[in-house]
Amino acid sequence: PLDWAMTQNNLAAALQQQGTRTEGAAGAALLARAVTAYEAALKVRTRQDHPVQWAQTQNNLANTLQQQGTRTDGAQGAALLARAVAAYEAALEVRTRQEHPLDWAMTQNNLAAALQQQGTRTDSAALLARAVKAYEAALEVRTRQDHPVQWAMTQNNLATALQHQGTRTGGAPGAALLARAVKAYEAALEVRTRQDHPVQWAETRENLAILEATRATHDSCTGPVTAYRAALAHVDAALTIYDPKHMPFNHTKATAQRDQILAALRGLDQMP
Repeated sequence: PLDWAMTQNNLAAALQQQGTRTEGAAGAALLARAVTAYEAALKVRTRQDHPVQWAQTQNNLANTLQQQGTRTDGAQGAALLARAVAAYEAALEVRTRQEHPLDWAMTQNNLAAALQQQGTRTDSAALLARAVKAYEAALEVRTRQDHPVQWAMTQNNLATALQHQGTRTGGAPGAALLARAVKAYEAALEVRTRQDHPVQWAETRENLAILEATRATHDSCTGPVTAYRAALAHVDAALTIYDPKHMPFNHTKATAQRDQILAALRGLDQMP
């Protein structure tokens, strides 16, 4: 039984990777098979008898449910994301900060991502606030000194959640959230340098471009030209890494973003 459960878990991981790489209905079917295999493993890997393995499989199951939910529209997708959140929260019953700090922080980060997706889909300020708190919890263990790469990743994720919060919040409170997002992205760039992590550096610069363009249209903004110019500088920086030959998707997306920023500046009669 224990080997059977371990193999079911491993099979599920392979199916999950297949599903991640496969688009459309075929990919969805592979992810569904992965969920079934993880659930099978949990019949033996129970919390009572094998708590550590149970929590690991719950986390893995949650990752797959989150991927399913991301790919699925409407109420069905929302339900899958809710199941992912529940599975992450279950894993955290065993993966406590005191006994398993690194696993706890990783699961907090994963939980935050699922909550963020839920909040974005449902336009829920409460869910986005929970996502921010979960990212901040992860950063209590994922410190820059001890885990710089994970710290930078979580700072980037936190910034994205704050950005979603700020976009949905008017006036000074929304502006403050967007400002916090800028600081979190800038913190990530302290580790995600162009020299050491060029792709992640470019991704974070691209995120900052999106954020500055968002600030330009926020109801609190009194200087949209300044914000758009900052956005343009960030996307231009990202495009120095996004090679059209080797990173065509990123290059195309960032170029489209640049075109939108330039169009906004033209509309303000502030073409650089």
